[in-house]
Amino acid sequence: MKRFATIIALAFIAQLSYAQPVDTKAKGILDQVSTKTKAYKTIRTEVTYTLNNKKDGVNSNKNLKVWIKGAKYRIDTGDQLIVSDGKTVWKYFKDDNEVEVSNPDPSEDGITPNNMFSIYEKGFKYKFVKEEVKSGKTTYIIDLFPLKPKEKDYTAIKVFIDKATMRINSAEMSGKNGSTYSYKIKTFTPNETLGDDLFSFDKTKFPKVVINDVR
Repeated sequence: MKRFATIIALAFIAQLSYAQPVDTKAKGILDQVSTKTKAYKTIRTEVTYTLNNKKDGVNSNKNLKVWIKGAKYRIDTGDQLIVSDGKTVWKYFKDDNEVEVSNPDPSEDGITPNNMFSIYEKGFKYKFVKEEVKSGKTTYIIDLFPLKPKEKDYTAIKVFIDKATMRINSAEMSGKNGSTYSYKIKTFTPNETLGDDLFSFDKTKFPKVVINDVR
């Protein structure tokens, strides 16, 4: 998956890696978010993903259902089902009744299931932008900038953090191609009991499925 759409597994980093000079306000907020999120054993969430590129006239939306348990994840995009047990990734194309089997890609860039709630923890410098109140809710806004911008296909990620829950509730990625990738958390349910069978692909449940193993 190159983006959240084709998308979104908490692969938490043991230590935070921050660039100097440190924005202490941003660091304090992100530390709180990290501590709280690491305490969750599982996460079930629904996400709205939007891709916008005014130059190319592109404006598309997807509603995603996501289940996360450690390095394991399951994503239902509507037309695709993407499942990983942390060692293997199955990408099932519903219309074609075909599944692609691959190894996890350690080079995946941007916001992925592996870093959805912890992307800021490694490889970024950050800046506190502002605190704003909308509809009675206070939100922290923090900008993330990659430490190695030439190696990325985006310039910055803006994260929006709910002050009351200390959770990231949305993010916006600015692509170098003029595209903006937006992710908004619609629902968030932590610590549900999720069986491991949810994170594997059982071909017996998909009669006549075509298997394309690219490992």
